[in-house]
Amino acid sequence: MVTAPAPAPASDRRHLHEVDLFRLLTFACVIGVHVLSAATPVDDVASNGGQLLLHVTREAFFTLTGFVLTFQALRRPQPVSSFWRKRIPLVLTPYLAWTVVYSLLAVATRPPGSPAPTVAQELVVVGRNAVEGTAWYHLYFLLVTLQLYLVFPALVAGLRRLPGSGHVVVLVGALVVQVVVSDLLTVPPPDAFGAFLVAHGYALLPAYVLYPVVGALAALHLDQVQAAVLRWRWAIAGLVVGAVVVTEALFVVAVRGGMPPAVAAGVFRPATIAWFLVAVTGLYTLSLVTTAGWRPGGRARRVLAYASDRSFGIFLAHPLVLAGLLWLVAGRVSTAGLAALYLGTVVGSVLVADVLRRLPVSAALTGRPWRR
Repeated sequence: MVTAPAPAPASDRRHLHEVDLFRLLTFACVIGVHVLSAATPVDDVASNGGQLLLHVTREAFFTLTGFVLTFQALRRPQPVSSFWRKRIPLVLTPYLAWTVVYSLLAVATRPPGSPAPTVAQELVVVGRNAVEGTAWYHLYFLLVTLQLYLVFPALVAGLRRLPGSGHVVVLVGALVVQVVVSDLLTVPPPDAFGAFLVAHGYALLPAYVLYPVVGALAALHLDQVQAAVLRWRWAIAGLVVGAVVVTEALFVVAVRGGMPPAVAAGVFRPATIAWFLVAVTGLYTLSLVTTAGWRPGGRARRVLAYASDRSFGIFLAHPLVLAGLLWLVAGRVSTAGLAALYLGTVVGSVLVADVLRRLPVSAALTGRPWRR
């Protein structure tokens, strides 16, 4: 049971518009990194340099998840069983549904001449994909989210019982664990444990442990965080620019030193942790500054609410749209065509998500109830 909170400050009694904008900006980056990785050669230096910056998306999402769950737990405490009963189906059901969809898509897009699997073989593949998050390249995120849901009640209960100095200790501890795990994932040991990390480490919660902790602590100290962000917004903007320059410079140095571009842009290189933290702070700052003073019923708020309502469906469907567009152009996309491919993926994903929201199976495919 999450204990009853003290009276909520003003920031806990209003809708956080910045959260919806933060989510949409992150989804926009998700589509961007997937367009680059799918439409450019694996050894393209410029593409990998861009992907390195855009790979902040998974860290941003886990930070946002920790933030939102903690914010809601402070406002509406509930038993652990109720939390799991409410939250887990909203992710687990779409995860299983789209695992089936993308497993079938993998069969449909197999190389010409490849034998078609039997029904029994395909059922085995679907089951393995469900356990490992491997039906398509983005579904592992839902698997990690489910793991976070399982441990979140203990995380927020523990953080609320600690004094402020204890929060610092937890943050430093999470940072140390993140560095160690990232190093293991970057240079795994040459044994069975290392082979396991290579195959499954990216789909396990310890690979992202720092970020939900950062989000939870930000929600616990929300008034102070918002005040600091608004006060230092220009300094944060400068920090983001500086971090981009340093991150890309380190990438170029690594590539010129003989490291393959895809390896130099690796998500789990310990040096990228600093960029991820700065980028998440920058995204939140941009979102907070942009939405400051918005009225709940204003036009901008309504547009944002529409997009936010469909954001999960967009995330789930966009690889399907991207694969379809790449099939139409036979996989050949020029540098100038990347922008058109990105725009087409965004528009197509929004349309697909909108249609899915209006179907009786909306809850299973978008995690949202049927919108008649």
